[in-house]
Amino acid sequence: MLIKTVFLLFFASFGACDPSVIIIGAGASGIAAATRLLKNGITNITILEAEGRIGGRIYSVRFGEGYLDLGAEWCHGEKDNIVYEMVKDLNILRHTQEFDPEMYHSKFKRLDQNFSNALLHTFDKLIAEPKKSASMGERLISRYEEVIDQWKNDPSVYAIAQEAIKFFEVYVIGYEGAFSWFDVSDDDDYMVSEGDLNLNWNGHGFKTILDLLMQKYPAASKSLPIDDKVLLNKEVHEINWSSKQAVVKCTDGSSYAADHVVVTVSLGVLKHQHDSLFQPKLPGDKIQAIKQLGIAAVHKVLLHFPQRWWNDSYGGTYLLWDKNDGKRISFSEGPVKDGVSWLTSMSVLLPVLHNSNILEAWIVGHFVPEVERCPDEVVINGVMYLLDYFGVVMENITWPDTIIRNNWYTNPHFRGTYSFQTPHTRRGIHSDAVILSEPLGNNGEKPNLLFAGEASNPTHYSTVHGAIETGFREADRIITMYK
Repeated sequence: MLIKTVFLLFFASFGACDPSVIIIGAGASGIAAATRLLKNGITNITILEAEGRIGGRIYSVRFGEGYLDLGAEWCHGEKDNIVYEMVKDLNILRHTQEFDPEMYHSKFKRLDQNFSNALLHTFDKLIAEPKKSASMGERLISRYEEVIDQWKNDPSVYAIAQEAIKFFEVYVIGYEGAFSWFDVSDDDDYMVSEGDLNLNWNGHGFKTILDLLMQKYPAASKSLPIDDKVLLNKEVHEINWSSKQAVVKCTDGSSYAADHVVVTVSLGVLKHQHDSLFQPKLPGDKIQAIKQLGIAAVHKVLLHFPQRWWNDSYGGTYLLWDKNDGKRISFSEGPVKDGVSWLTSMSVLLPVLHNSNILEAWIVGHFVPEVERCPDEVVINGVMYLLDYFGVVMENITWPDTIIRNNWYTNPHFRGTYSFQTPHTRRGIHSDAVILSEPLGNNGEKPNLLFAGEASNPTHYSTVHGAIETGFREADRIITMYK
């Protein structure tokens, strides 16, 4: 009799009113939400994914000796990091040996390594100073001349240090994922996880965290039935949340109704489509939050060479432009703005761990959308032109035979790489991220429209662990409604 009573109680909790849930997006937050729901007995789940694959901004592709990550690449920190907690006992993550790139100047070619290291150390100290301005750009420019005074007694070195502010700008916006350092708030709510901020996946790819969430790894026999819940190539064009059940319509003509819809699309998609995507339209404070949070993109380019022409000690190349050379170069392919080539937006070339014949270039700033649209051969030609122009001297430099890249900004399913706080972002306890995360709907205590994704994380935005936290958060919100 007791067993029967317990069974009936469980059935009353979930079985008699098994809520239906649609999750829009099969990235880290969407997969996290689905797995949490399944583990808590909510099984009526449909995941609508616009791409032909799962993973979202995690995009690990098999190549050569391991997996290459075209999106998220590093596990950032160890303490208070759900990604690290999930994998720490599986002997997967590795501490990354610090790169020591050589710095080249467009006019003076290779610079003294001691000066290069001192310059980078000065950058890092300047970034870490107290935040007193509206934007990072304002503060760093205002302080720059003062911090490079250490080289004032050597006019030639001092001139290079002055020109390095352009490299510094590219350095900053590449890290922040912005198009301009004036777009990035000087102070922010981001909480750094203690420990190694650049743990690598030892050739396994960031996709490993998805396999762990779905319990496909380390034992596939224990996997959750996520694959049965995912519908690929389902681009959503309307979410009607006006009734008790929300209705989701896709561009292929299909439609789905559910008690709850969890929206996990990127901030970039919300910026571009919120006005047409939601019926009725979102309330003003949520629209304001979407507008005031920031997202742009970096363009990661991976080049495979048939023969490796660099040695094991090669730590990469930083490119520092003479103030006039950006307008003097003869490379005619690809976009140009105000007489300056897109090549000036590439500042670094790095070796790729666990794929010994691959170099990785980062293109940042306002040129990113146009470079994403360039043919592969233009990008290859540009990178190789720069190696020659900057005088990178190595024997037997070969031409790459493969280029691997992904267009995060021009792809309408992403519209950016990761979010950041702008000078206009509301911060603190009522931050724009908090407002973005608040559920909507007139279904009493059971809202039918919920929001997840890294941009809705007040303190761990821009990260995979932040995205997973929000997926768990919204799943727990639904679970609590039916307890």
